[in-house]
Amino acid sequence: MKHYFDPDWDPSKLKPEEQADGSVDHHELNFVQSVAAGDVIAEWIPLDESSSEIDERFVSDDKVFPAGRGTGLKRNFPDKLYAAVNGYACYKEGIILVRETLTVRADIDYRTGNIEFVGNITIEGSVRGGFSILGEDVKVVGQVEGVLIEARNNLDCRGGVKGGKTAHLEAGNDIKLAFCEYATVVASNDVLVKGALMHSNVYAGRRLAVGGRLTGGNICAYEYIYVGEQLGGGMDTDTSLVLGYDPSLLHADKKYNERIKIVHADIASFEKILNKGEEFRAEYRPKLESARKELKLLMALKVKLWEGIYATERLGECKVLVPGVVKPGVEISIGSAYLKVDDFLEDVFFYYENDEVKIGTSTGKIKR
Repeated sequence: MKHYFDPDWDPSKLKPEEQADGSVDHHELNFVQSVAAGDVIAEWIPLDESSSEIDERFVSDDKVFPAGRGTGLKRNFPDKLYAAVNGYACYKEGIILVRETLTVRADIDYRTGNIEFVGNITIEGSVRGGFSILGEDVKVVGQVEGVLIEARNNLDCRGGVKGGKTAHLEAGNDIKLAFCEYATVVASNDVLVKGALMHSNVYAGRRLAVGGRLTGGNICAYEYIYVGEQLGGGMDTDTSLVLGYDPSLLHADKKYNERIKIVHADIASFEKILNKGEEFRAEYRPKLESARKELKLLMALKVKLWEGIYATERLGECKVLVPGVVKPGVEISIGSAYLKVDDFLEDVFFYYENDEVKIGTSTGKIKR
């Protein structure tokens, strides 16, 4: 029986693959090999056709697959065993299974490397800085550090996020976090934070709800923001809320801005070198021209992008609800309307009306 997966797969005995230049990447250990529904995972072949060393464990007179859950046979191809679901193939007690959920009973670090999987992922430990995870539904029981996590569906970080200004969390649906500090969070649907959200950039395709404090950072939500305890950290902490535009487009604009900043720096550097003498012209003149062309293109793309952003404007449903305290210095934009809070407020909501951001309150309380 020929296997199209490693029958001796042991996640506790991984080694980094050697690159063409002889180096190794300790972040890439090939923790798991994904299979898609319909892939061949095992096949019976005659002994004389085997091109590799024969493993006596998988030689049999009877062509009967030890097929278990997640596998299947096709009537027209009886000598092949197929994956019936997306997942990973493995042996358990002599039976071949295809499991849809990958459970990692450890931290994600140099013992596991990065993980990319076609199905759901559950991390029972923490995710250490510098590593990445890509999966369908992703759940992390421990803490998340400065990492890249992309969930094609939902992301659930039950141990919270201490992002160190480098964490990037993205989901095709919802994101749930116990708390979040110094991270970028992007969700096509809702972002839900049980505790505090601090000094982070958030792009919520529909709504953001924070049970505790929201302090610092740039927050973009299409429809609705709820903050249970405290919004803002005072005049010394920049807290900006933007509603009414598609956050995914605003995130794209941020990426353009980051690239434009780099290109501006390149142009200044190239011009400085060219001013030193003619001997640098041949090497740096083409680089300068290329950078100027890229800058012109980026500016044109930004104009086009903002035409699209304005086209997504949806203001009537937008609201910021804070049953707790709002501190001075918070900036709130709903569409083109703008308000900077200049006093302490309590139990208020902000909404759009007649090109203005207005304040409503159920109790009329204003702290001074």
